[in-house]
Parts: sequence; C-alpha cells; structure tokens
Amino acid sequence: MPEENSFPFVRELNELRRGRGLEAADLHQRIGPCLRAACGIDGADQPAAAREKLVLRLTALCGRLPADLRLAALAAFGLHEEAAGEFLDRRISWLASVLDRDPRTARRRIDLAFRRLDELLGAPARERDAHPLAGWYVESMKAMVRLDREPADLQEERRIVAEVDELDELVLSFSVPAEPGSDPVPDITADVLFGGEIVEARQVSASHAQFVMRLPSPLCLGQRHEYGIRFAPRRTKLRPYYVLTPLRRCEEFSVRVRFDRADLPSRVWRLNGVPGRVIDDGVDSGDALTVNRVGEVGLEFHDLHQGLSYGLQWSFDAGTG
Repeated sequence: MPEENSFPFVRELNELRRGRGLEAADLHQRIGPCLRAACGIDGADQPAAAREKLVLRLTALCGRLPADLRLAALAAFGLHEEAAGEFLDRRISWLASVLDRDPRTARRRIDLAFRRLDELLGAPARERDAHPLAGWYVESMKAMVRLDREPADLQEERRIVAEVDELDELVLSFSVPAEPGSDPVPDITADVLFGGEIVEARQVSASHAQFVMRLPSPLCLGQRHEYGIRFAPRRTKLRPYYVLTPLRRCEEFSVRVRFDRADLPSRVWRLNGVPGRVIDDGVDSGDALTVNRVGEVGLEFHDLHQGLSYGLQWSFDAGTG
C-alpha cells in the first residue's frame, strides 16, 4: 500500500499501540523488523532487553517532536504516566480531553506524530555533536537563590534526559551580568552537591562562565539522571533579577528566591517568556508577586521556549519602573 511504502515504520508503530501499548506482555513479539533494526534489537536480546531498547529509542525520538505531537505519541504508546496501562480507546479519550478536541482529531494527531517518528527512525544515525548544547535536554529544574547571605548563591537540581548514547559529560553555563561601574570580573565558582564532579572551569567572558561536569557513569539514549550544583559569584552587587534563558529544551522550571528580610524589595514581578531586552529595561510586567513572611517568592514554569527568559525581577524603588 502507498501508506506503508511511503512510511515504512508507521505500520509497525500502529501495531505497537494496540492494547496496552508498550506495556503489553507480548511486546517483544510485536516489534517489527524495521523497528528492530532502527532500535538495535537483535535475536539474542531477551524480551526485557528488547523492550528497554525500544522504549528508550521511542522516548528519545518523541522528545524531538512538537509538544502536541509528543503528547499524542506518548499517549498512543502508553508511555505517558497519566495514560499508561489503559487500553487504546481510553488513551485516545484521555488525549482528546487534554487537547480539548474530539477523539477523531486526537487520532489524527497520533497519525501525524507517527509519520514524524517514521522520518526520525528512517534518518541516518547522527554522529555525536561536540557542541555544548548537543546530547541532552532538561526534563525538570529546581533553583534556589539565596540573597540573604554574602556572597549570594544559586543552588540547582536538574533531571536531564540523554539524547545520545555514551553521554558522559555536561557543559553547564552560568552568567552574572554586572552593574554598570562594578567590578567586571565575576569569579564564579561551582560546587557539585551530587550526581557528578567538575573537571574543568572556563571563564568565557567577564559575565559568563562554563563548567564541565563528568557524570558518575555514561548515560544511554533516553536515560535520565539527576544532579545538584551550587554556583556562587564573588560579587557584592548583583542585578535585581533571576532568570533562566534556556538554550536547549527545558520542560519544567521552578525557582524560589529568598531575600534578606532586613532589606526587602518594594516590588517583585514575574517574567514569563520575555526577550532579554525587556529585562535590561527593567520594566514592571504588571504580574506582581508577593514576598511571604519569611522573605521568599516561588514560581513555576512549563514548556519553556528556547531563547526567552523566565523568572522574576524586583525593585527597591517605590516608583512604577
């Protein structure tokens, strides 16, 4: 059939989504020859090993789809935690409710996702990219900024997902823009709390540093890893904001800032996906935040856009910015 000739993996993906999807007890018997070749599954693999290779490969490729298609594919396969274990019709109903569409539209979204996966599965294997942004993405990040101590510091906990095999190092970036007229040398330090070790520090510019962190062991494609790290700039005066500007995919980001209760800002506002120039101009977004009685403000963001900034900004002036 033309469909199968044009999209050789689609028929096999459709077979996998039947019943309980990738949770099916007979999954290893339903993996077609095209998928076996694409996922590196050979005749010597036991059912558990075949399942692992297939799930890791499809999870990684789903991560390269647009958000709606990623959701559709994960639901179809039974890989989404809220749809796992259900039969296909119920998973499609769940997807339709999340997308706020009818089941027919949800099915079309799955079909489109499978066609995109077909393209990815059929593409030649990519060589490992040496660029620091290659190889992994951030599934979740939690940040704690302490402004009630000297010097101020930032503690991050991240859960990442490997997009390549044998991922053994991460390049981590940290920027501390200086106030006009202040010392231009940030002298940023980094201390790993768990999940790796710093093997190299690079002072890229007066405001930006990079740290190479070696992982405890190499990660496989689709494997998750958690680590914690503390950054500390040796600078007494900092710009009045904290933002994350993701240059790689980032699904969830939460931040908590603890201010000095003896010197609380007069205003704090949310920055929800803004260009960097907006932050530099210091314009109040109008999305006001309240500092609680222990001097803290907490925020959460989801499905961040690369190149835009998320976080909060504050002012010690009584004016409107």
